[in-house]
Amino acid sequence: MTHQARIAGYRLWHVRIPFRSRMRSSRGVADAGEKVILELVDDDGATGLGEASVIFPSRSGETAGTIFVALRDLYCPRLLGMDAMALGRVLDSLEGATSEQFAFLASKCAIDIALHDLKARRLGLPVCDLLGGGSRTSFALSRSMSIMPPQALVETAARLAADGYRLLTMKGSQAWREDLAMFETLRASLPPEVMIEIDPNQAWQPKDAIAFDRVAQPLGLECIEQPCAWWDLNGMRLVTQSTVSKIAADESVLSPADLFRVAQAGAADMVTIKLAKSGGIRASGQIVDMAMNAGLSCNMGSKHPLGVGTAALLHFAAAYPGVGEFLGYGSALERFTSDVIEQVIEVRDGHAFLPAGIGLGVSLDKEAVARHALGSFDSFVDKP
Repeated sequence: MTHQARIAGYRLWHVRIPFRSRMRSSRGVADAGEKVILELVDDDGATGLGEASVIFPSRSGETAGTIFVALRDLYCPRLLGMDAMALGRVLDSLEGATSEQFAFLASKCAIDIALHDLKARRLGLPVCDLLGGGSRTSFALSRSMSIMPPQALVETAARLAADGYRLLTMKGSQAWREDLAMFETLRASLPPEVMIEIDPNQAWQPKDAIAFDRVAQPLGLECIEQPCAWWDLNGMRLVTQSTVSKIAADESVLSPADLFRVAQAGAADMVTIKLAKSGGIRASGQIVDMAMNAGLSCNMGSKHPLGVGTAALLHFAAAYPGVGEFLGYGSALERFTSDVIEQVIEVRDGHAFLPAGIGLGVSLDKEAVARHALGSFDSFVDKP
């Protein structure tokens, strides 16, 4: 067993894959997802895969295009010659690339995941074991539904419930009264064992969220996720103090520093964990640990990654049971018409199953990547 894995090169792909159906939320509309795939290669030819995922431009302004450039020009060149086995030291070195500690978090996520995959492969371990050991191999899934007409939403929810999903998330809009009518229709159409939460994606004012909860919670509303603007912690605190439903902070918490501020302000009951928004596995683990110490519960969401990011999400959830029972994502093929990995991550009866094997347990389908690539780049210390 080698004790060093010098990073000899990297490959990048900017890919675009259509969604199975149009995605619509209060933040925008999208017909396809653009992601960035990273492959690190060490001097023995071992590889590690990573993914940077965004849906709409993130709070920091990152898009797939800016991520590709940041990885190509700013971050990945710094990795060449470094020892991937010293994972923490490599990640720490990235902070010197800019004057802002919490900049380019989605870009850093791709590197973080790839380093964990590479190190775990070199050690002959699954990533969840590298993180301390997996507590489960199957995961109950929740499923978010786009903004759509009432009848389409009812039909979509009925189909998902029949497929075994027990927690559904409807998207909120700027028109909270219309959202309330939609919730009442949806709640009446589903059996009581299927739970419903709503995610306005920052679209509401505090008074809107309080009024919504007053009517919806007695009918069976589980949670309101990020009702107010990410920066409005006073508003989030008012909603948290004035409602019965749990209030989750999503866009308000990108970093451990954000979590500290939210906890200190009493601005949420729970925190939504997403690898891509927080810089990857290491930082997300820190947020989970801090949240639990602050008395906040967690749930696990995603930025709708492809197969590489999905495998990382599942390994993280296996190692961090504090993220809760339900995961907000289980397979890219739930959302996308295609994927970039050779394996199919199993989803059955509303559950996703951990990929088997070392590392992330997935390998890149280079033909699929090439078919969906908008751009690519590679760089090696000694060009193979």
